[in-house]
Parts: sequence; structure tokens; C-alpha cells
Amino acid sequence: MKRWSNMLRLGSMLLAILLLAACAPAVIQTPSPEEVEDRVATSVAMTIEAQGQVATSVAQTVAAQETEAAAAMPSETPSPLAPPTLTPVLTTATPFPTSTSSSGSGSGGSSGGGGTSSARFSCDIIRQRPIDNTEYKRTHTFDVTFAILNNGTTTWDAGKDLVLLGNPGPTLINPPGTIELPKMEPGDIFTVGPFEAQAPDDPGRYVIDFKLEGGFCYPYVAFYVVR
Repeated sequence: MKRWSNMLRLGSMLLAILLLAACAPAVIQTPSPEEVEDRVATSVAMTIEAQGQVATSVAQTVAAQETEAAAAMPSETPSPLAPPTLTPVLTTATPFPTSTSSSGSGSGGSSGGGGTSSARFSCDIIRQRPIDNTEYKRTHTFDVTFAILNNGTTTWDAGKDLVLLGNPGPTLINPPGTIELPKMEPGDIFTVGPFEAQAPDDPGRYVIDFKLEGGFCYPYVAFYVVR
């Protein structure tokens, strides 16, 4: 019985000791200044890093929102500008006198002729031999002839003189003197020649020309001499 009493007493003492230990205040360890400084620096760095992440996230969100807004807005197609309307500047045309000089062509050939008068007085040269720019060898003989056509609107009085202006070479063997034309109504024709001619000895281009009184008709014949 005594043995059990001792055991109960020992157990009560152990229980009391355990209760006292549990109720005793815990020992608080105070950190050193170095530890406090390290903890503050670490906290500040973590705070700055967190702020940077937040700023980056905000910038990305704003950029995404702007992109979506731009895509949602309808694109505007610029309207083409209409060309300016030009006001035409009107000028008054100055009339020029109409030349009535003529250069006719005969049967298979052409010649020089015509003048500077009005349509009342005008001529054409037809039936010309040789035709212009015919080529002859040196000293070759040929005939020169042509016809004058009154293609104006006025009758020519009889006695108009036709004179030889140039006979280079000489070409015409017996050059004519002054030739008088008869009265010529519009449409009348007067034949001149034929005259015997010989190509000059020197190669080149030659022109035999005439002038009709009044200065409105200048018949001519042009040819070449070749070797």
C-alpha cells in the first residue's frame, strides 16, 4: 500500500514539473543590428522587384488594349483628289495671207512655177521635159519644153512677156529672147519650146528658170549632170 502511495506522489511531482515548464514564458532572442540591416535590404529589394513586375504588367495590358482598339476602328480610305479644272485661254487667231504660188506637174513630170499674187493671178507648169532632177551624162543633148496654165480667176491680157533668167552651163544652145504670151482666159494653156539643150561638162545640179511679166509665175527646169 505504501509502495503505491509513493508512486502516486512521484507521479504528482512529475506532473507538476511539466505544468510549470509549460506555463513558463519562452525565451525571446533579440537579433543583432547586422541581421536587422540584412533583413531590411532584402525586404526593399523584393519590394522594388515586385513594383517592376507590376509596371511591366500594366504596360503590356495598356498596349494590348490600344492594339485591340485600333483593330476595332474602321480603316479610312482617302478619297482621290479631283484634278483642278483648267480654264482654257482663248486667243484670237491672226489670219495669214494664203499663198497662191503653184508648182505643177505635167505628163509624168513636175516643174517649178507660180508666184506671190492673189488667186486672181496664178499659174501652173505642166507637160515639162525633162522632169525635175533628171540625170544626164556630160555633154548629153536633150530638149527643154513646158506649158503654162492660167489657173487663176482673171484673164491675162495679151502681150505678157516671158523672159529667161538663168541658163547655167550654158545649157540652152540657142537661148530664146523675150516670149510674148497671147491673151489667156482662166484654164488656157500656152506651150513654151522645145529648146535644144546640152548638158554642161561639169557634174552638178543645174536650173534653167524663167519669169512671166507680173511676177506671179516663175517656170523652171532642174536636172543633174553626172560623170
